[in-house]
Amino acid sequence: MTQPVPRPQALDLRALADSAQPLQGELALAALPRWSADAPVWPSPLVPLMWQALAQWRTSPAAAPAAGRSAPRQLWLQLRWSAQVPLRCQRCLEPYLEPLQDERWFRFVADEASALAEDDASAEDLLVWQPRFDLVGLIEDELLLALPLVPMHAACPSALPGYADATAAPAEEPPQPNPFKVLAQRKPSADSAL
Repeated sequence: MTQPVPRPQALDLRALADSAQPLQGELALAALPRWSADAPVWPSPLVPLMWQALAQWRTSPAAAPAAGRSAPRQLWLQLRWSAQVPLRCQRCLEPYLEPLQDERWFRFVADEASALAEDDASAEDLLVWQPRFDLVGLIEDELLLALPLVPMHAACPSALPGYADATAAPAEEPPQPNPFKVLAQRKPSADSAL
Protein backbone atom coordinates (compact mmCIF):
# COMPACT_ATOMS: atom_id res chain seq x y z
CA MET A 1 0.00 0.00 0.00
CA THR A 2 1.35 3.43 -0.89
CA GLN A 3 0.82 6.55 1.10
CA PRO A 4 0.78 10.19 -0.01
CA VAL A 5 3.57 12.47 1.17
CA PRO A 6 2.75 15.76 2.88
CA ARG A 7 6.20 17.34 2.27
CA PRO A 8 8.36 15.62 -0.34
CA GLN A 9 10.91 18.46 -0.03
CA ALA A 10 11.99 17.28 3.44
CA LEU A 11 11.80 13.48 3.67
CA ASP A 12 13.40 11.41 6.40
CA LEU A 13 14.63 8.58 4.19
CA ARG A 14 15.82 6.44 7.10
CA ALA A 15 12.35 6.45 8.64
CA LEU A 16 10.88 5.77 5.22
CA ALA A 17 13.19 2.76 4.78
CA ASP A 18 12.29 1.51 8.27
CA SER A 19 8.58 1.67 7.39
CA ALA A 20 9.16 -0.23 4.10
CA GLN A 21 6.18 1.63 2.63
CA PRO A 22 6.36 3.16 -0.85
CA LEU A 23 5.28 6.75 -1.26
CA GLN A 24 3.52 8.23 -4.23
CA GLY A 25 2.32 11.61 -5.29
CA GLU A 26 1.72 14.14 -8.00
CA LEU A 27 3.70 17.24 -8.85
CA ALA A 28 2.49 20.14 -10.92
CA LEU A 29 5.11 20.79 -13.60
CA ALA A 30 4.81 24.50 -12.83
CA ALA A 31 6.14 23.73 -9.31
CA LEU A 32 9.51 22.75 -10.84
CA PRO A 33 11.29 26.11 -11.22
CA ARG A 34 14.24 25.05 -13.39
CA TRP A 35 11.98 23.20 -15.82
CA SER A 36 9.26 25.85 -15.96
CA ALA A 37 11.79 28.63 -16.68
CA ASP A 38 12.22 27.32 -20.26
CA ALA A 39 8.89 25.55 -20.76
CA PRO A 40 6.66 26.66 -23.65
CA VAL A 41 3.23 28.08 -22.92
CA TRP A 42 0.60 25.35 -23.09
CA PRO A 43 -3.05 26.32 -23.74
CA SER A 44 -4.73 23.74 -21.49
CA PRO A 45 -4.00 22.53 -17.97
CA LEU A 46 -1.18 20.00 -17.82
CA VAL A 47 -1.47 16.53 -16.35
CA PRO A 48 0.69 16.44 -13.21
CA LEU A 49 3.90 14.44 -13.02
CA MET A 50 3.21 11.14 -11.23
CA TRP A 51 5.94 9.72 -8.99
CA GLN A 52 6.55 6.81 -6.65
CA ALA A 53 9.46 6.37 -4.23
CA LEU A 54 10.59 3.41 -2.15
CA ALA A 55 13.44 3.60 0.36
CA GLN A 56 15.01 0.41 1.68
CA TRP A 57 17.95 -0.90 3.61
CA ARG A 58 20.31 -3.32 1.88
CA THR A 59 23.35 -5.16 3.19
CA SER A 60 26.52 -4.46 1.27
CA PRO A 61 27.95 -7.72 -0.11
CA ALA A 62 31.44 -6.18 -0.25
CA ALA A 63 31.52 -5.17 3.40
CA ALA A 64 32.54 -8.05 5.65
CA PRO A 65 31.02 -7.79 9.11
CA ALA A 66 33.34 -7.54 12.09
CA ALA A 67 33.28 -10.38 14.60
CA GLY A 68 30.00 -10.33 16.50
CA ARG A 69 28.48 -7.57 14.34
CA SER A 70 26.10 -7.62 11.45
CA ALA A 71 27.08 -6.29 8.03
CA PRO A 72 26.58 -2.54 7.61
CA ARG A 73 23.33 -1.51 5.98
CA GLN A 74 23.14 0.87 3.04
CA LEU A 75 20.24 3.18 2.29
CA TRP A 76 18.76 2.86 -1.22
CA LEU A 77 15.99 4.79 -2.95
CA GLN A 78 13.98 3.68 -5.96
CA LEU A 79 12.33 6.51 -7.90
CA ARG A 80 9.73 6.02 -10.64
CA TRP A 81 8.05 8.88 -12.43
CA SER A 82 6.11 9.65 -15.59
CA ALA A 83 4.89 12.87 -17.18
CA GLN A 84 3.52 14.44 -20.35
CA VAL A 85 5.93 17.35 -20.77
CA PRO A 86 5.25 20.25 -23.15
CA LEU A 87 8.26 21.02 -25.34
CA ARG A 88 8.86 23.11 -28.45
CA CYS A 89 9.52 21.11 -31.62
CA GLN A 90 12.80 22.26 -33.16
CA ARG A 91 11.60 21.44 -36.67
CA CYS A 92 8.25 23.28 -36.83
CA LEU A 93 8.64 25.41 -33.65
CA GLU A 94 5.19 24.39 -32.39
CA PRO A 95 4.67 23.12 -28.83
CA TYR A 96 3.85 19.44 -28.33
CA LEU A 97 3.56 16.95 -25.46
CA GLU A 98 6.46 14.52 -25.00
CA PRO A 99 5.75 11.43 -22.86
CA LEU A 100 8.66 10.83 -20.47
CA GLN A 101 9.20 8.26 -17.75
CA ASP A 102 12.08 6.83 -15.77
CA GLU A 103 12.88 4.34 -13.05
CA ARG A 104 16.19 4.51 -11.22
CA TRP A 105 17.86 3.25 -8.05
CA PHE A 106 20.07 5.52 -5.94
CA ARG A 107 22.46 4.50 -3.16
CA PHE A 108 23.22 6.94 -0.38
CA VAL A 109 26.71 7.53 0.98
CA ALA A 110 27.89 9.46 4.03
CA ASP A 111 29.59 12.42 2.34
CA GLU A 112 30.77 13.96 -0.93
CA ALA A 113 34.25 12.44 -0.59
CA SER A 114 32.76 8.94 -0.37
CA ALA A 115 30.59 9.63 -3.41
CA LEU A 116 33.61 10.75 -5.44
CA ALA A 117 35.71 7.80 -4.30
CA GLU A 118 33.02 5.20 -5.13
CA ASP A 119 31.52 6.80 -8.23
CA ASP A 120 33.72 5.16 -10.88
CA ALA A 121 33.39 1.67 -9.42
CA SER A 122 29.63 1.70 -8.81
CA ALA A 123 26.99 0.99 -11.43
CA GLU A 124 24.26 2.77 -9.49
CA ASP A 125 23.88 6.51 -8.97
CA LEU A 126 25.25 7.79 -5.67
CA LEU A 127 23.72 10.55 -3.57
CA VAL A 128 24.95 12.13 -0.36
CA TRP A 129 22.66 11.37 2.57
CA GLN A 130 20.94 14.34 4.19
CA PRO A 131 18.71 14.31 7.29
CA ARG A 132 15.91 15.97 5.30
CA PHE A 133 16.06 14.84 1.68
CA ASP A 134 14.56 16.98 -1.12
CA LEU A 135 12.71 14.44 -3.27
CA VAL A 136 11.18 17.18 -5.44
CA GLY A 137 14.66 18.42 -6.35
CA LEU A 138 15.72 14.89 -7.32
CA ILE A 139 12.58 14.43 -9.45
CA GLU A 140 13.27 17.72 -11.22
CA ASP A 141 16.90 16.71 -11.82
CA GLU A 142 15.77 13.41 -13.36
CA LEU A 143 13.14 15.15 -15.50
CA LEU A 144 15.74 17.58 -16.87
CA LEU A 145 18.14 14.72 -17.62
CA ALA A 146 15.39 12.82 -19.46
CA LEU A 147 14.52 15.69 -21.82
CA PRO A 148 15.46 15.01 -25.45
CA LEU A 149 18.45 16.95 -26.78
CA VAL A 150 16.49 18.06 -29.85
CA PRO A 151 12.77 17.87 -29.16
CA MET A 152 10.73 17.07 -32.28
CA HIS A 153 7.33 15.74 -33.26
CA ALA A 154 7.40 12.27 -34.75
CA ALA A 155 5.64 13.93 -37.69
CA CYS A 156 5.06 17.69 -37.64
CA PRO A 157 1.37 18.60 -38.00
CA SER A 158 1.96 21.34 -40.58
CA ALA A 159 4.50 21.84 -43.34
CA LEU A 160 6.89 24.72 -42.94
CA PRO A 161 6.95 27.35 -45.67
CA GLY A 162 10.00 26.95 -47.88
CA TYR A 163 10.54 23.30 -46.93
CA ALA A 164 9.49 20.46 -49.18
CA ASP A 165 7.60 17.53 -47.76
CA ALA A 166 10.18 14.86 -46.92
CA THR A 167 7.86 12.11 -48.18
CA ALA A 168 7.17 13.79 -51.54
CA ALA A 169 9.21 12.70 -54.54
CA PRO A 170 11.77 15.30 -55.62
CA ALA A 171 10.90 17.24 -58.77
CA GLU A 172 12.74 16.01 -61.85
CA GLU A 173 15.20 18.48 -63.30
CA PRO A 174 16.09 18.58 -66.99
CA PRO A 175 19.38 16.80 -67.77
CA GLN A 176 22.40 19.08 -67.73
CA PRO A 177 24.74 19.08 -70.73
CA ASN A 178 28.03 17.30 -70.21
CA PRO A 179 30.70 20.03 -69.86
CA PHE A 180 33.37 17.76 -71.29
CA LYS A 181 31.37 17.38 -74.51
CA VAL A 182 31.55 21.13 -74.99
CA LEU A 183 35.32 21.07 -74.38
CA ALA A 184 35.75 18.25 -76.89
CA GLN A 185 34.09 20.42 -79.54
CA ARG A 186 36.51 23.30 -78.85
CA LYS A 187 39.62 21.16 -78.90
CA PRO A 188 41.42 21.46 -82.21
CA SER A 189 41.52 18.22 -84.10
CA ALA A 190 44.86 16.52 -84.82
CA ASP A 191 44.41 17.00 -88.62
CA SER A 192 43.87 20.76 -88.41
CA ALA A 193 46.88 21.33 -86.16
CA LEU A 194 49.36 20.13 -88.87
